[in-house]
Amino acid sequence: MDNEARQVAGARGAGAPPEAGERTHGLGPTASAGDEHAHAASSVEYVQLALWQVLAKQVALYTMGESSSLPEYDAHRLLASACFVMGIDPDDPRPGAALVRQIADEGPEAVFERAVARVEREAARTEALWRDVCLGTPLLESIALKDTLESLRGFPSRYVPRFFAHEVPADIDYPLAQPVPESLQGVDYVNAYLERLLIENRFLQQFDVARCRRLLRAVHPQYGELILNLFEPVAANAVGCVLAGCDVRGLQLDEAGCARIAEGLAGSAPHALARKLEDAADAVCAELAVDDGAARAYVRRLAGQLAPRVATALRCRSLEGVFVRWS
Repeated sequence: MDNEARQVAGARGAGAPPEAGERTHGLGPTASAGDEHAHAASSVEYVQLALWQVLAKQVALYTMGESSSLPEYDAHRLLASACFVMGIDPDDPRPGAALVRQIADEGPEAVFERAVARVEREAARTEALWRDVCLGTPLLESIALKDTLESLRGFPSRYVPRFFAHEVPADIDYPLAQPVPESLQGVDYVNAYLERLLIENRFLQQFDVARCRRLLRAVHPQYGELILNLFEPVAANAVGCVLAGCDVRGLQLDEAGCARIAEGLAGSAPHALARKLEDAADAVCAELAVDDGAARAYVRRLAGQLAPRVATALRCRSLEGVFVRWS
């Protein structure tokens, strides 16, 4: 086969059976109920058959019926998109029982169309999420954040759910304190990213922007030029202020405050240390009147993840690698 083109009917090297063009509606796995291995193999073949039927139609739509072949790169993109839309993991060919039942009951094309509609609904949410994030972004310098939000401007107009739903037509450079799992793709990744960024930005809005700037400049004088998450050092210092008995909104920790933190955490077992940090995060949220469950869990998770760093810092007799001292 020509390396520059790929016949969908000839893509059986990726697992398509010869009957890829036949209708699968109403067919079910043929293995007996007592043979789990055969049943699993039959389910895999059944879903592959459905997937290749969907892919054949996608190719016809993409080429507007003019060709049954297309460049290999585009064929892989269409296949990856169909897998994402239908919830099929290319790295784990074993399909879920629910997907098998849906295909058997409705037919692969109907299942695919319903899944595309779900993706389109998610894409419709993106613009409002992006707008909320922009309106809630604190006036702190960050080239990476500014460029990321600008890249996400108009995302729905560039996103193509029907053919390339797994792709993200944007450059996302700004890091989150809690990264989005790489298992998420396409609009699911973008919306999860924006939802987490919105939590971070709303948390930062609880503090005086001048104090946040001074804290971040203590992290690095040119913090705005770095690919640096703005939320994490502020949230960590807020947790530290609770542990030190300082004003949470002040965000300021001095040598005496760090000494009180060390005294309160010294000798704690790893689990107990994480619990103390998480309890301090709960106290921060209570002080700031953060009542959203997802936001509280986000701050609590960050605090718990500080535990290994705090344990190392306590052994080294210096907490400056965890909490920022500034004046």
